[in-house]
Amino acid sequence: MRSAEVMAGATSSAVHALVVEDASGRARRLVLRRYVDREWLGREPDLAEHEAHVLALLGPYPVPAPRLFGVDANGAEAGVPSVLMARLDGRPAVVGELTARLGALAALLPQVHATSVPAWARLRLYRPYYTGGIDPRESELVPPPWSARPELWERAIERHRAWTHPGAGVLLHRDYHPGNVLFVGGRLSGLVDWVNASIGPPDLDVGHLRANLTGLLDLEAADDFRDRWMVEAGVDRYDPMADVLATVGLLPSWHPYFDGAEDRMEELVARALAELGAP
Repeated sequence: MRSAEVMAGATSSAVHALVVEDASGRARRLVLRRYVDREWLGREPDLAEHEAHVLALLGPYPVPAPRLFGVDANGAEAGVPSVLMARLDGRPAVVGELTARLGALAALLPQVHATSVPAWARLRLYRPYYTGGIDPRESELVPPPWSARPELWERAIERHRAWTHPGAGVLLHRDYHPGNVLFVGGRLSGLVDWVNASIGPPDLDVGHLRANLTGLLDLEAADDFRDRWMVEAGVDRYDPMADVLATVGLLPSWHPYFDGAEDRMEELVARALAELGAP
């Protein structure tokens, strides 16, 4: 190994950038992702195995995902379950660059969703964040203390809890937000962090990014992204339930970068409920 350094930005795992020398003496740039969150591993012990499985599935497709190099499913070699993958060029867009990146972000999702998932792959079905009884934060789905409209959030939480999976769908990234998409200049170069990948309606990836764009920018940017995605995907309808699922799912782990965006996030939920005809 020539070098190893901690990569910044990881919140649920320890990520290291490695430079190793292969048998021919050529340097390879790799990423080692180690799952060190024991609480998460306690709920989902197959995290490394699942991410590796998804990366292997993506290998033959044009989605710019990291190439899989190896997996330590039970931590026998790395101490904790780990995945070794290629390091992609690029960095996430900063907030000031996001408006100019909306077209690229919209065009990537249909590529992800077009990935064929054979029956033998047995990928998990999409599950909204903080439902299903496997995360203790599920009980924290309550109206946020800063809201002057708690009844709005109560209706949204009720819809969130009542949502049922249609039983089919496409490959979802499930954590499609600006921090997981890499750019070199203005060119989209990679999509990382595939551990949450699952099967469900494509609108759910759109809703996740819409919630993030609303928090980071504004509702206009979220709508612009949605409209661009509809053109790219060749669809004429977007399910506003995806906005409810995404935004309510953020409540138990409200990120500081949404501070100051509370009114915008609340308006996103209010508009979605109105479109759904919620009383």
